[in-house]
Amino acid sequence: MSPALNAPLDKHTPMMQQYLAIKAEYPHTLVFYRMGDFYELFFGDAEKAARLLDITLTQRGQSAGEPVVMAGVPFHSVDTYLARLIKLGESVAICEQVGDVATAKGPVERKVVRVVTPGTLTDSGLLSDKSEALLMAVHPGARTGYGLAWLSVTQGIVFLAQCAGDELADWLARIGPGELLYSAEVSTTTEKTLQNLAAAQQPGGQRTVAVVRPAWAFDAALGERKLLEQLQAASLAAWDAQALPDAHAAAAALLNYAEHTQGRALTHVRTLRVARSDELIDLPANTRRNLELTHNLRGETSPTLFSLLDVCCTGMGSRTLRCWMLEPRRERTQATERLSAIEALRGGLWQSLRQVLKGASDVERITARTALRQVRPRELTGLAQTLGRALQVASSLQAGLQNPTPLLQRIHSELTPPPGCTELLQAALLAEPAALVRDGGVIADGFDADLDELRGIQNNCDGFLIDLETRERARTGIANLRVQFNKVHGFYIEVTQGQIDKVPDDYRRRQTLKNAERFITPELKAFEDKALSAQERALAREKWLYEQLLDSMQAWVDPLTRLARALAELDALCALTERSLTLNWTAPQFVAEPCIEIRGGRHPVVEARLNETSGGSFIANDTVLGPKQRMQVITGPNMGGKSTYMRQVAVIVLLASMGSHVPALSCRLGPIDAIHTRIGAADDLANAQSTFMVEMTEAAQILHAATPQSLVLMDEIGRGTSTFDGLALASGIAAHLHDKAKAFTLFATHYFELTEFPATHHAAVNVHVSAVEGGGKGNIVFLHQIEPGPASRSYGIQVARLAGVPGAVVQHARHALAALEGQSEKSRLQVDLFAAAPVEEAPEPHPLASALQDIDPDALSPREALEQLYHLKKIATLP
Repeated sequence: MSPALNAPLDKHTPMMQQYLAIKAEYPHTLVFYRMGDFYELFFGDAEKAARLLDITLTQRGQSAGEPVVMAGVPFHSVDTYLARLIKLGESVAICEQVGDVATAKGPVERKVVRVVTPGTLTDSGLLSDKSEALLMAVHPGARTGYGLAWLSVTQGIVFLAQCAGDELADWLARIGPGELLYSAEVSTTTEKTLQNLAAAQQPGGQRTVAVVRPAWAFDAALGERKLLEQLQAASLAAWDAQALPDAHAAAAALLNYAEHTQGRALTHVRTLRVARSDELIDLPANTRRNLELTHNLRGETSPTLFSLLDVCCTGMGSRTLRCWMLEPRRERTQATERLSAIEALRGGLWQSLRQVLKGASDVERITARTALRQVRPRELTGLAQTLGRALQVASSLQAGLQNPTPLLQRIHSELTPPPGCTELLQAALLAEPAALVRDGGVIADGFDADLDELRGIQNNCDGFLIDLETRERARTGIANLRVQFNKVHGFYIEVTQGQIDKVPDDYRRRQTLKNAERFITPELKAFEDKALSAQERALAREKWLYEQLLDSMQAWVDPLTRLARALAELDALCALTERSLTLNWTAPQFVAEPCIEIRGGRHPVVEARLNETSGGSFIANDTVLGPKQRMQVITGPNMGGKSTYMRQVAVIVLLASMGSHVPALSCRLGPIDAIHTRIGAADDLANAQSTFMVEMTEAAQILHAATPQSLVLMDEIGRGTSTFDGLALASGIAAHLHDKAKAFTLFATHYFELTEFPATHHAAVNVHVSAVEGGGKGNIVFLHQIEPGPASRSYGIQVARLAGVPGAVVQHARHALAALEGQSEKSRLQVDLFAAAPVEEAPEPHPLASALQDIDPDALSPREALEQLYHLKKIATLP
């Protein structure tokens, strides 16, 4: 810390006094302090920014007897630096000049107009078009659960939920907030838990920033009042949200923080949704990772299931589609409505709709920024153009549908722009306005008479200057006299040194150059004052008119929000329609009985990659699971396609559940409540967990959570320990899934002993991935076909050869395998893994003990006792 910061405030310069007073309100936030064309940072902020942004650290002047350490970024490129800081998890307070420079005595008045944080981003320049910035607050309940509240500032939606303690990690992983708020007075254990969850890296390297807030902010009664104010309602009963006190407490902190960072009330937040764990199909973090939904195993966004699905024309459509994929509902009404809408669009209407949607602006984000008064002029012109497109979309939708579905009818009803909005925007704004209001050139000519008059004065400058130059040349006889203007010296008359003797007495010298002199006359000075004043007044008038325009727009925020959601939904539906036709997918059928019946199923991402690279065809496979066949024990060689087959079943189930067509010839799907996966091997060094510990932890989570309506993928469980340990664990896990959980299970294994499992478990069957040797000794051909029965061999050595293992090693392995297989069967005990645990039999009693048991000492005479003693001695000496 700089010694200057410890000095009394009155020891600092006036400007530093102003800065330090502002910085005191934002001690843990970088303050961008506007000075002319730069945002400056001072002292510790400057040192931190220089390190994070690789910008120059300088010193200028002194304050409180110490050099002022500073660093700065140009205001015109500030978004670039903000994006870098936000990605690093930093928050930035934007401090602007709000006072009048002309009338200010001392430093111009400044204040923080907003705080840019990872969870409250609205600017498309700082935020991906395809994802939301979410702010979340967590409040521990009186028992072991948590109250959750999270906010999408751009969507204007508050979400509430309450969950058990062991569910918190999955909630955070699914929501993926940019910031996580929690109370300063939580227990040490709770704080550590929340910080660990926040620090856990999300797919793609995203991290959640943990922010401590004062305990008073987490107040349930305050949260309920704030929610009612946002919703403009008298009760939360309409949302079934009245009995969630822990979530209300979290909402209080959430809304308070969001208002603080945005610098104003969130007038556009008018929607509340209560999320309940029993309403969504559970997709744990492992499932989203293993199925490569939004990020592949390398952390890249492509190729993934979402990158394949997302052919949306707008960012808001992409975000909606992503939400549908990650939050499928157990209840099938929404999915059925989407499938009906896709069927109605498949006739060709989707093409004309997408043609109009291309180039549409992000109405959702523009509307949110309008409500927050952060919207830029060009965004509003884009909004006006998109409102015109919305009318075209509505017209095409109405004309092209023969039998409108309920979903498309609702979308159509919300596509009409609010009356007067488009007209006002077109009348108020230039067709191509300046990027920022402060630059001028935003308000259209003819919109405001006063502005037109001021602009007229500026526009007449050229004519006046030409006229003055002509008159002065004639009056003075100076043929090369010129009347000009620059921003530094204003208007002037320039005369070369050779003509100085002809200058009239009313000329007043303004500037001396090497070869010329510059003068001002009373007439030119009067015009200069008028022209410059007109320019400043015109700029001020434009700013005022723009603020008035934003005032008028506030009344249309709610209908614009609904219109944005309608456009986003329609865009997502058209994308799914295009995918269904282009990729040859079919509509799934939902049924009440428990089943997963897929005919000719394919993995969509793998199939797409095959088509792009080799042009090969994907081998389709059937999957039949139901009450009488709940588990498949899958064997076969590595690289044979076991994992691909398992994943494709899960992906098809997910696509159907979100309301999409699926890559299969047909699909019948019963109720599903979760998709659990245990695939692959990875350690967790940060938490001191070995590969096997991670494997067992994930398996334990699945065993506790799986139900008869769950789909479970178990791939090579038990491989992280010794053969016998792993085999025993695998058999126990398979038995639990079959007997207790009764889940739909795909159980891939290399333990051939497990192929005996179906013999004693009626709802399990053996299947295998076929492969054959051919084309020469040791070569293997993978057929990728799922066939009944167990695999005959593992082909491990052949796979090793394909992987490039040296030939000598492969040959040695062949000899070792032959020796092992040639061992006598008598030396190997075949253990029945699925038999009941053996009952230990009591050992045969020793003859001496039996003899002693037969003796009654009280009934023996002395001679009989002696004979018995000799008898016992004899027994004791027996071998």
